Amino acid sequence: MRAARRLALAALCAAGLSGALAPAAFGHAAFAGASPPPGQRVEDSPARVVLSFTEPLRRELSEATLADAAGQRAPAAMTVRGREIVLTPDRTLARGAYRVRWRTVSTQDGHPLEGSYGFGVRAAPTAGAGSLQESPLAGGGWVRAAVRGLLYAALLLFAGGLLTRALLGPRWRAGAGAARRADAVVADSGLAAAALAAVSAVVDTADAAGGLSLDALRSYLLSGTPGLARVALVALVGIAIVLARRAPRAAALAAVAALGCVVASGHANSADPRALAILADWAHLVAGAVWLGGAALIVAAWGPELRRSETRGAVVRDVLPTFGRVALPAFGAVVAAGTVNALVELGSVSNLWDTAYGRVLLAKVLLVVAAATAAWTHALRGRPAWRALRAEVALGAGIVMIAGLLVAFPLPPRQLESARGGGAGLPACDPCPLPAPRRDELSVAGQAGSQVVAAWIRRAPGGLTGTIRTLDSQGRPGTGRIAVPAGRARPCGTGCATFAAPPSPVLRVSAQERDRAYAATLPATWRAQDDGQARRLLDRAQATMRSLRSVREDEEVSSGPGQRAFTRYALRAPDRLAFATGGGVQTVQIDRTQWLRTPGSPWRRSPVPGGVPFRTRSWFRWTPYARSIHVLARRGPLAELALADPATPVWLRLTVDTRTGRVLRERLVARARFIDRRFSEFDAPVRIVPPRGAVVAG
Repeated sequence: MRAARRLALAALCAAGLSGALAPAAFGHAAFAGASPPPGQRVEDSPARVVLSFTEPLRRELSEATLADAAGQRAPAAMTVRGREIVLTPDRTLARGAYRVRWRTVSTQDGHPLEGSYGFGVRAAPTAGAGSLQESPLAGGGWVRAAVRGLLYAALLLFAGGLLTRALLGPRWRAGAGAARRADAVVADSGLAAAALAAVSAVVDTADAAGGLSLDALRSYLLSGTPGLARVALVALVGIAIVLARRAPRAAALAAVAALGCVVASGHANSADPRALAILADWAHLVAGAVWLGGAALIVAAWGPELRRSETRGAVVRDVLPTFGRVALPAFGAVVAAGTVNALVELGSVSNLWDTAYGRVLLAKVLLVVAAATAAWTHALRGRPAWRALRAEVALGAGIVMIAGLLVAFPLPPRQLESARGGGAGLPACDPCPLPAPRRDELSVAGQAGSQVVAAWIRRAPGGLTGTIRTLDSQGRPGTGRIAVPAGRARPCGTGCATFAAPPSPVLRVSAQERDRAYAATLPATWRAQDDGQARRLLDRAQATMRSLRSVREDEEVSSGPGQRAFTRYALRAPDRLAFATGGGVQTVQIDRTQWLRTPGSPWRRSPVPGGVPFRTRSWFRWTPYARSIHVLARRGPLAELALADPATPVWLRLTVDTRTGRVLRERLVARARFIDRRFSEFDAPVRIVPPRGAVVAG
């Protein structure tokens, strides 16, 4: 009796875990970054707009367009090369906000994905300009997901029925009525799988090609592995249907090959190591079909008669022990292959709770455990426990819904990180874009190694709370651990952590880069009562600095540990600039002409790079970056302002003399640039003249 109950448990767990054994969600060519970066302001018209994706793209089915803020399309030539789409504008882009819209189809899975992002040319990007990759479930995606979900259910039932009967052979015992019902279920599920496979292929073609035509069908279905796999799936299911009665074992082999076609279009086809991922996913599906499909076939064949006690006894005594000979090994294969799949998809255990994909997967696992508990309760009682069965069905529905959510993710965490690190090389969006500070938040940033450490700080009862983001020198989210030594920090994505800390005038953050942790100290107090005056003070300071007759500036620039450069500037209104670097390079600019001398060389004269005349008024530009502005502190006549523009992104701190309106110090934090500037000798006499004996640069 114990053996029978264990076998009953295996069958009932199979029913409860139906959602968990659905085929792996298809992968997509996920957006990995762009140049210009999403949501950023650039000072020069880009010669090219480059969009990078995680997988190679189908040239004939991928496209991108560039438009201004009014929606007017900007003429640009488009090329697709490997994982990139390149837009080359026909002319220089005028000042303003722009949006790039894209639509891609991957060569590895054939699934379409679309989205958009914005940037600004000498202007702030529009609201929501950060990258927006639409979910595959957007628009008509729910229809595609529903068709595919029905296809998976029918295919698992069909393949499971064929495999179970082929493996058991003469040991498969069924009365006349149960045998007829089993044959009907296998035949009907096969016909449904073939029809749904055809419908799914047509729907995917129409979606990928933007319409349905013979050319679209030929281009999508008859070129490349994904399209051919969809055609082969329909053909193999048809072959299995024909062979089901006369050659059941050959039909089962055709069904196994059909499951392989599903794998050829999924995440495994773009994973690394590819061969291991494909074999593990294929084994997972085949074993799941035996376990799940066989259990479903038993329920369909004997279910209508289970209310009779003699039928229940016969099922427990004869049917389930026989099915257990294949169900229990299949269960072991499902566990082993599923473990391999999890390692391939997640990469590390922490991704199970650190990433959105992992958290959805974890929720599904918890529902699976609950469903298995319901099945265990039923099996131990040795007779139908209808409440447990109803709970099991409800939990199974929840599992199916959560499994459907995984379809919305372009790639699992490990594959997405690998694709970005190995092929994209451009800013990623996990998370993206950087949020604009709320009115009750202080946004400040500092340096930790070569990384930007930015914080969005809120006052809370008993302390400080908020979010911390790290950016590497390329503007991508940092990958190291973020910690708040005086408080606690919890991951909220790549390069992201939420924190809580006790009250303090500063927030100390530790950010890991490679094998070393660096510390950043950020101001954490601000005078909310002065927010109304902060912008007026900034406007006055900028106007004052622009009206100066002359000023000197000492600048220190760093891009990381051990990398520092020093430059001293002299400016004289309206159009003269002279500076010398710590390396001995000297430069003079007057209007449109530049003189340059390197150590050991004579002065060389040439036009100012870019042809833009120099003006001292344009040297001081702070208000465009003041999307958020607060007064950090007042010390006598001095006020310290904090400016933030996460869309660029750039953070500034200015020390202003409120008596004169002059800026005494500027500290700027941006990707790969940490700058400290000090201003002095306001309106003092300064002589800037063309150097003598200069030669014309060739």
